[in-house]
Amino acid sequence: MAARSWKFHAGRLLLMVPGILLVGWLAGYPLEVLAMSLLAYLAWHLANLWRLYRWLQMPGSEVPESYGIWSDVYERIASLEKDNQKQKDQYRGMLAEFRQLTDAFPDATLVMDAQRNITWFNQAAQALLGLRSPQDLGKPVTNLLRGPDFANWLAVQGQVKSPLEMPSPRDDNVWLTISAFAFQKDQRLIILRDNTEVHNVERIRRDFVANISHELRTPLTVLQGYLEMLQDNESPEVSDSVARMLSQTAQMQMLLYDLLELSRLQSDEIRGEEEVIDVPGMLMQLQEQADELSRGRHQLVFEVDSGPWLSGVATDLESAFGNLLSNAIKYTPDGGTIKVSWREAGPGPQLVVEDTGIGIPKRDIPRLTERFYRVGSDRARQTGGTGLGLSIVKHVLNAHQATLTIESEIGEGSRFTCTFPPERRLDESA
Repeated sequence: MAARSWKFHAGRLLLMVPGILLVGWLAGYPLEVLAMSLLAYLAWHLANLWRLYRWLQMPGSEVPESYGIWSDVYERIASLEKDNQKQKDQYRGMLAEFRQLTDAFPDATLVMDAQRNITWFNQAAQALLGLRSPQDLGKPVTNLLRGPDFANWLAVQGQVKSPLEMPSPRDDNVWLTISAFAFQKDQRLIILRDNTEVHNVERIRRDFVANISHELRTPLTVLQGYLEMLQDNESPEVSDSVARMLSQTAQMQMLLYDLLELSRLQSDEIRGEEEVIDVPGMLMQLQEQADELSRGRHQLVFEVDSGPWLSGVATDLESAFGNLLSNAIKYTPDGGTIKVSWREAGPGPQLVVEDTGIGIPKRDIPRLTERFYRVGSDRARQTGGTGLGLSIVKHVLNAHQATLTIESEIGEGSRFTCTFPPERRLDESA
């Protein structure tokens, strides 16, 4: 039945008043009858209020029935209760669907609150991490994923977006790739993927590169020694052929050196210990090597502040800085200028290597740090590059939480900027 308006009930009440007065007048007590009628009407309202109060104390019970305005009130409440129950059923269906969907995810997924306590996880998390429901709900995630690497990574997820690789807490032979995403207010969605197969393939690849590089070094050294003996041959035909072979063996040795260096950087087991690095002093040594490599063909400008120093692995940073400098010399024509600066900047300490060389096409810049990627085969043959230099630079900077920015224009030159985090800055007196 459609709900009637308050005007209808007020009108009906007003129509009842003359009738009550008439009955009272006929009985000879008009005011008394009116007063008793009002008291009865009030008692009826109080009785219905009491019934409504009792119903509110017993959720799930049937809505009371009455007549008049209370009939409309109870019918409206019953309608709202029915709509509410229908909405609850819809929510339950959506929640069940969501749980089925998340349980179908192959990756372990969990949600943590602002205090890093677990509020939800799917079935894959139970299988991969051994989580139990509901025992582990509300527990700190660091109690279940133990290790300083995970705790340190989780602490900087507001600023850093890169994933973390770590062994599973249940099995050291299982490797996980962990990512974190902002989820609602002060919550984070943690996704853990079993990356064991990719990790093992990458380890096999590194071992293969390291082993084959070591195996090739000895025969190449022997071959180069014999070629150097033949280089003094008086025959022009033989000496020209030997010179070309020596050039090729030198190129192969450079490739092997870069492969071994890259394999070393990718291996956590043999990474050097961090120390206090005198970066200005290191750059002065690299300036001497650059002068020897350039042999006066370029104008080398070094603008090096006395500070800051860095905390890091000296051999790795020297390799990265040296690669940037040698690349600038290789790809800058004779008479060009190469400028190296070390300074304190807003984001953190910065090394900038700028040249007036041939430049790099913009389409190639995003791929420059890939292994073996070269900008044009003719250009690589002329300079003798291995395609590994910038990959080495990228690995070193990543290990030091630094970033590499590349800017270049064809025919105008290139600019490589290494920006280190402020946390790695040290004073000269450190």
